[in-house]
Amino acid sequence: MSSADSDRISTFWPDGSGEVPLQPVSRLIYASMSLVQGSHLDEMQRIREHAEARNQQHGLRVALLSMSGWFVEWIEGADEAVQALIQRVVRDPRHHGLKVIHRSVGRPRLFMPWSGAIVQSPERTDAFGLRVFELLERHERGESLEPASIWLTLCSPPMADMPAPLGSYPRVMLLSARGSRAFELLTWLAAKHRQPLVRRRFTGSMADVRDVESDYLDIPGPGGSGLRLIANARKALAMGMTHAFLPDYGAVVLLLDADPALNHHLADRVVEACRQVHHCPLILCVGAPGVTDDALRERVERQGLAWLGAPTASDDPGLTDLWAALAPALQRLG
Repeated sequence: MSSADSDRISTFWPDGSGEVPLQPVSRLIYASMSLVQGSHLDEMQRIREHAEARNQQHGLRVALLSMSGWFVEWIEGADEAVQALIQRVVRDPRHHGLKVIHRSVGRPRLFMPWSGAIVQSPERTDAFGLRVFELLERHERGESLEPASIWLTLCSPPMADMPAPLGSYPRVMLLSARGSRAFELLTWLAAKHRQPLVRRRFTGSMADVRDVESDYLDIPGPGGSGLRLIANARKALAMGMTHAFLPDYGAVVLLLDADPALNHHLADRVVEACRQVHHCPLILCVGAPGVTDDALRERVERQGLAWLGAPTASDDPGLTDLWAALAPALQRLG
């Protein structure tokens, strides 16, 4: 992850009006075992180069996950295009044992021709496979699950001491107005709570937003509650994976800078992304006294989003100060 994020990146998708399409599409998810030797990141980049132009041509939107020796692919588009893609995928020598674990028609969640995710996980291939077969059995019994729920269940399962199911506790996005403080805060919290930090890379189809880091941490709470914190790079606001899962966030935390222009710019980009997916999370602004000002609040609230300021006790806050201000505000999400 590079902390030198460019802030000149639009959050609009290049192939439409910038709004979420509402017409139903065919949706399919399959899982297969990887036969890739060597770097999965390099292979994902090769897949991207080949897939994005073809997907665009056929009106397909695809997300591909590489994790624990498995591929999971989520496809949306016209039914005939989806079926034609599956027929090509079955013949691909980079994987075997393809199993369709979801088919449905419904509202789309993918809006880029191609997006990818690589998750660094200690989970063994056979253990991941057991979770795939559980979803396959549920699919064959006719259980109706949303594709976003299936994807999140596979790529980011809750830690053993977190409540189940995955959606029963809040998901919170962390973004920094400058640098990489969101990732630094998450790393510090992982050590503080002695919880594992899961590292992921998202890949996209835009030339100026190719790869970004997106890490997450589960923090158990009293009484069987909990909280998931996801640190994203600012560039991720222009990526299809972020847009696909933005509706699942209860709050977006902005870690503010001393420079008001950077804070306002980040807030504008977050608000615009939320508008595109018709979602209104709480925008929680954390920073030194004075930077969580009325101008920032007005900027958020005039777009119909809820705003909450969490000023720190210090004029030059460190990670301890940021968390001391943020933790009480997050308790309101439960």
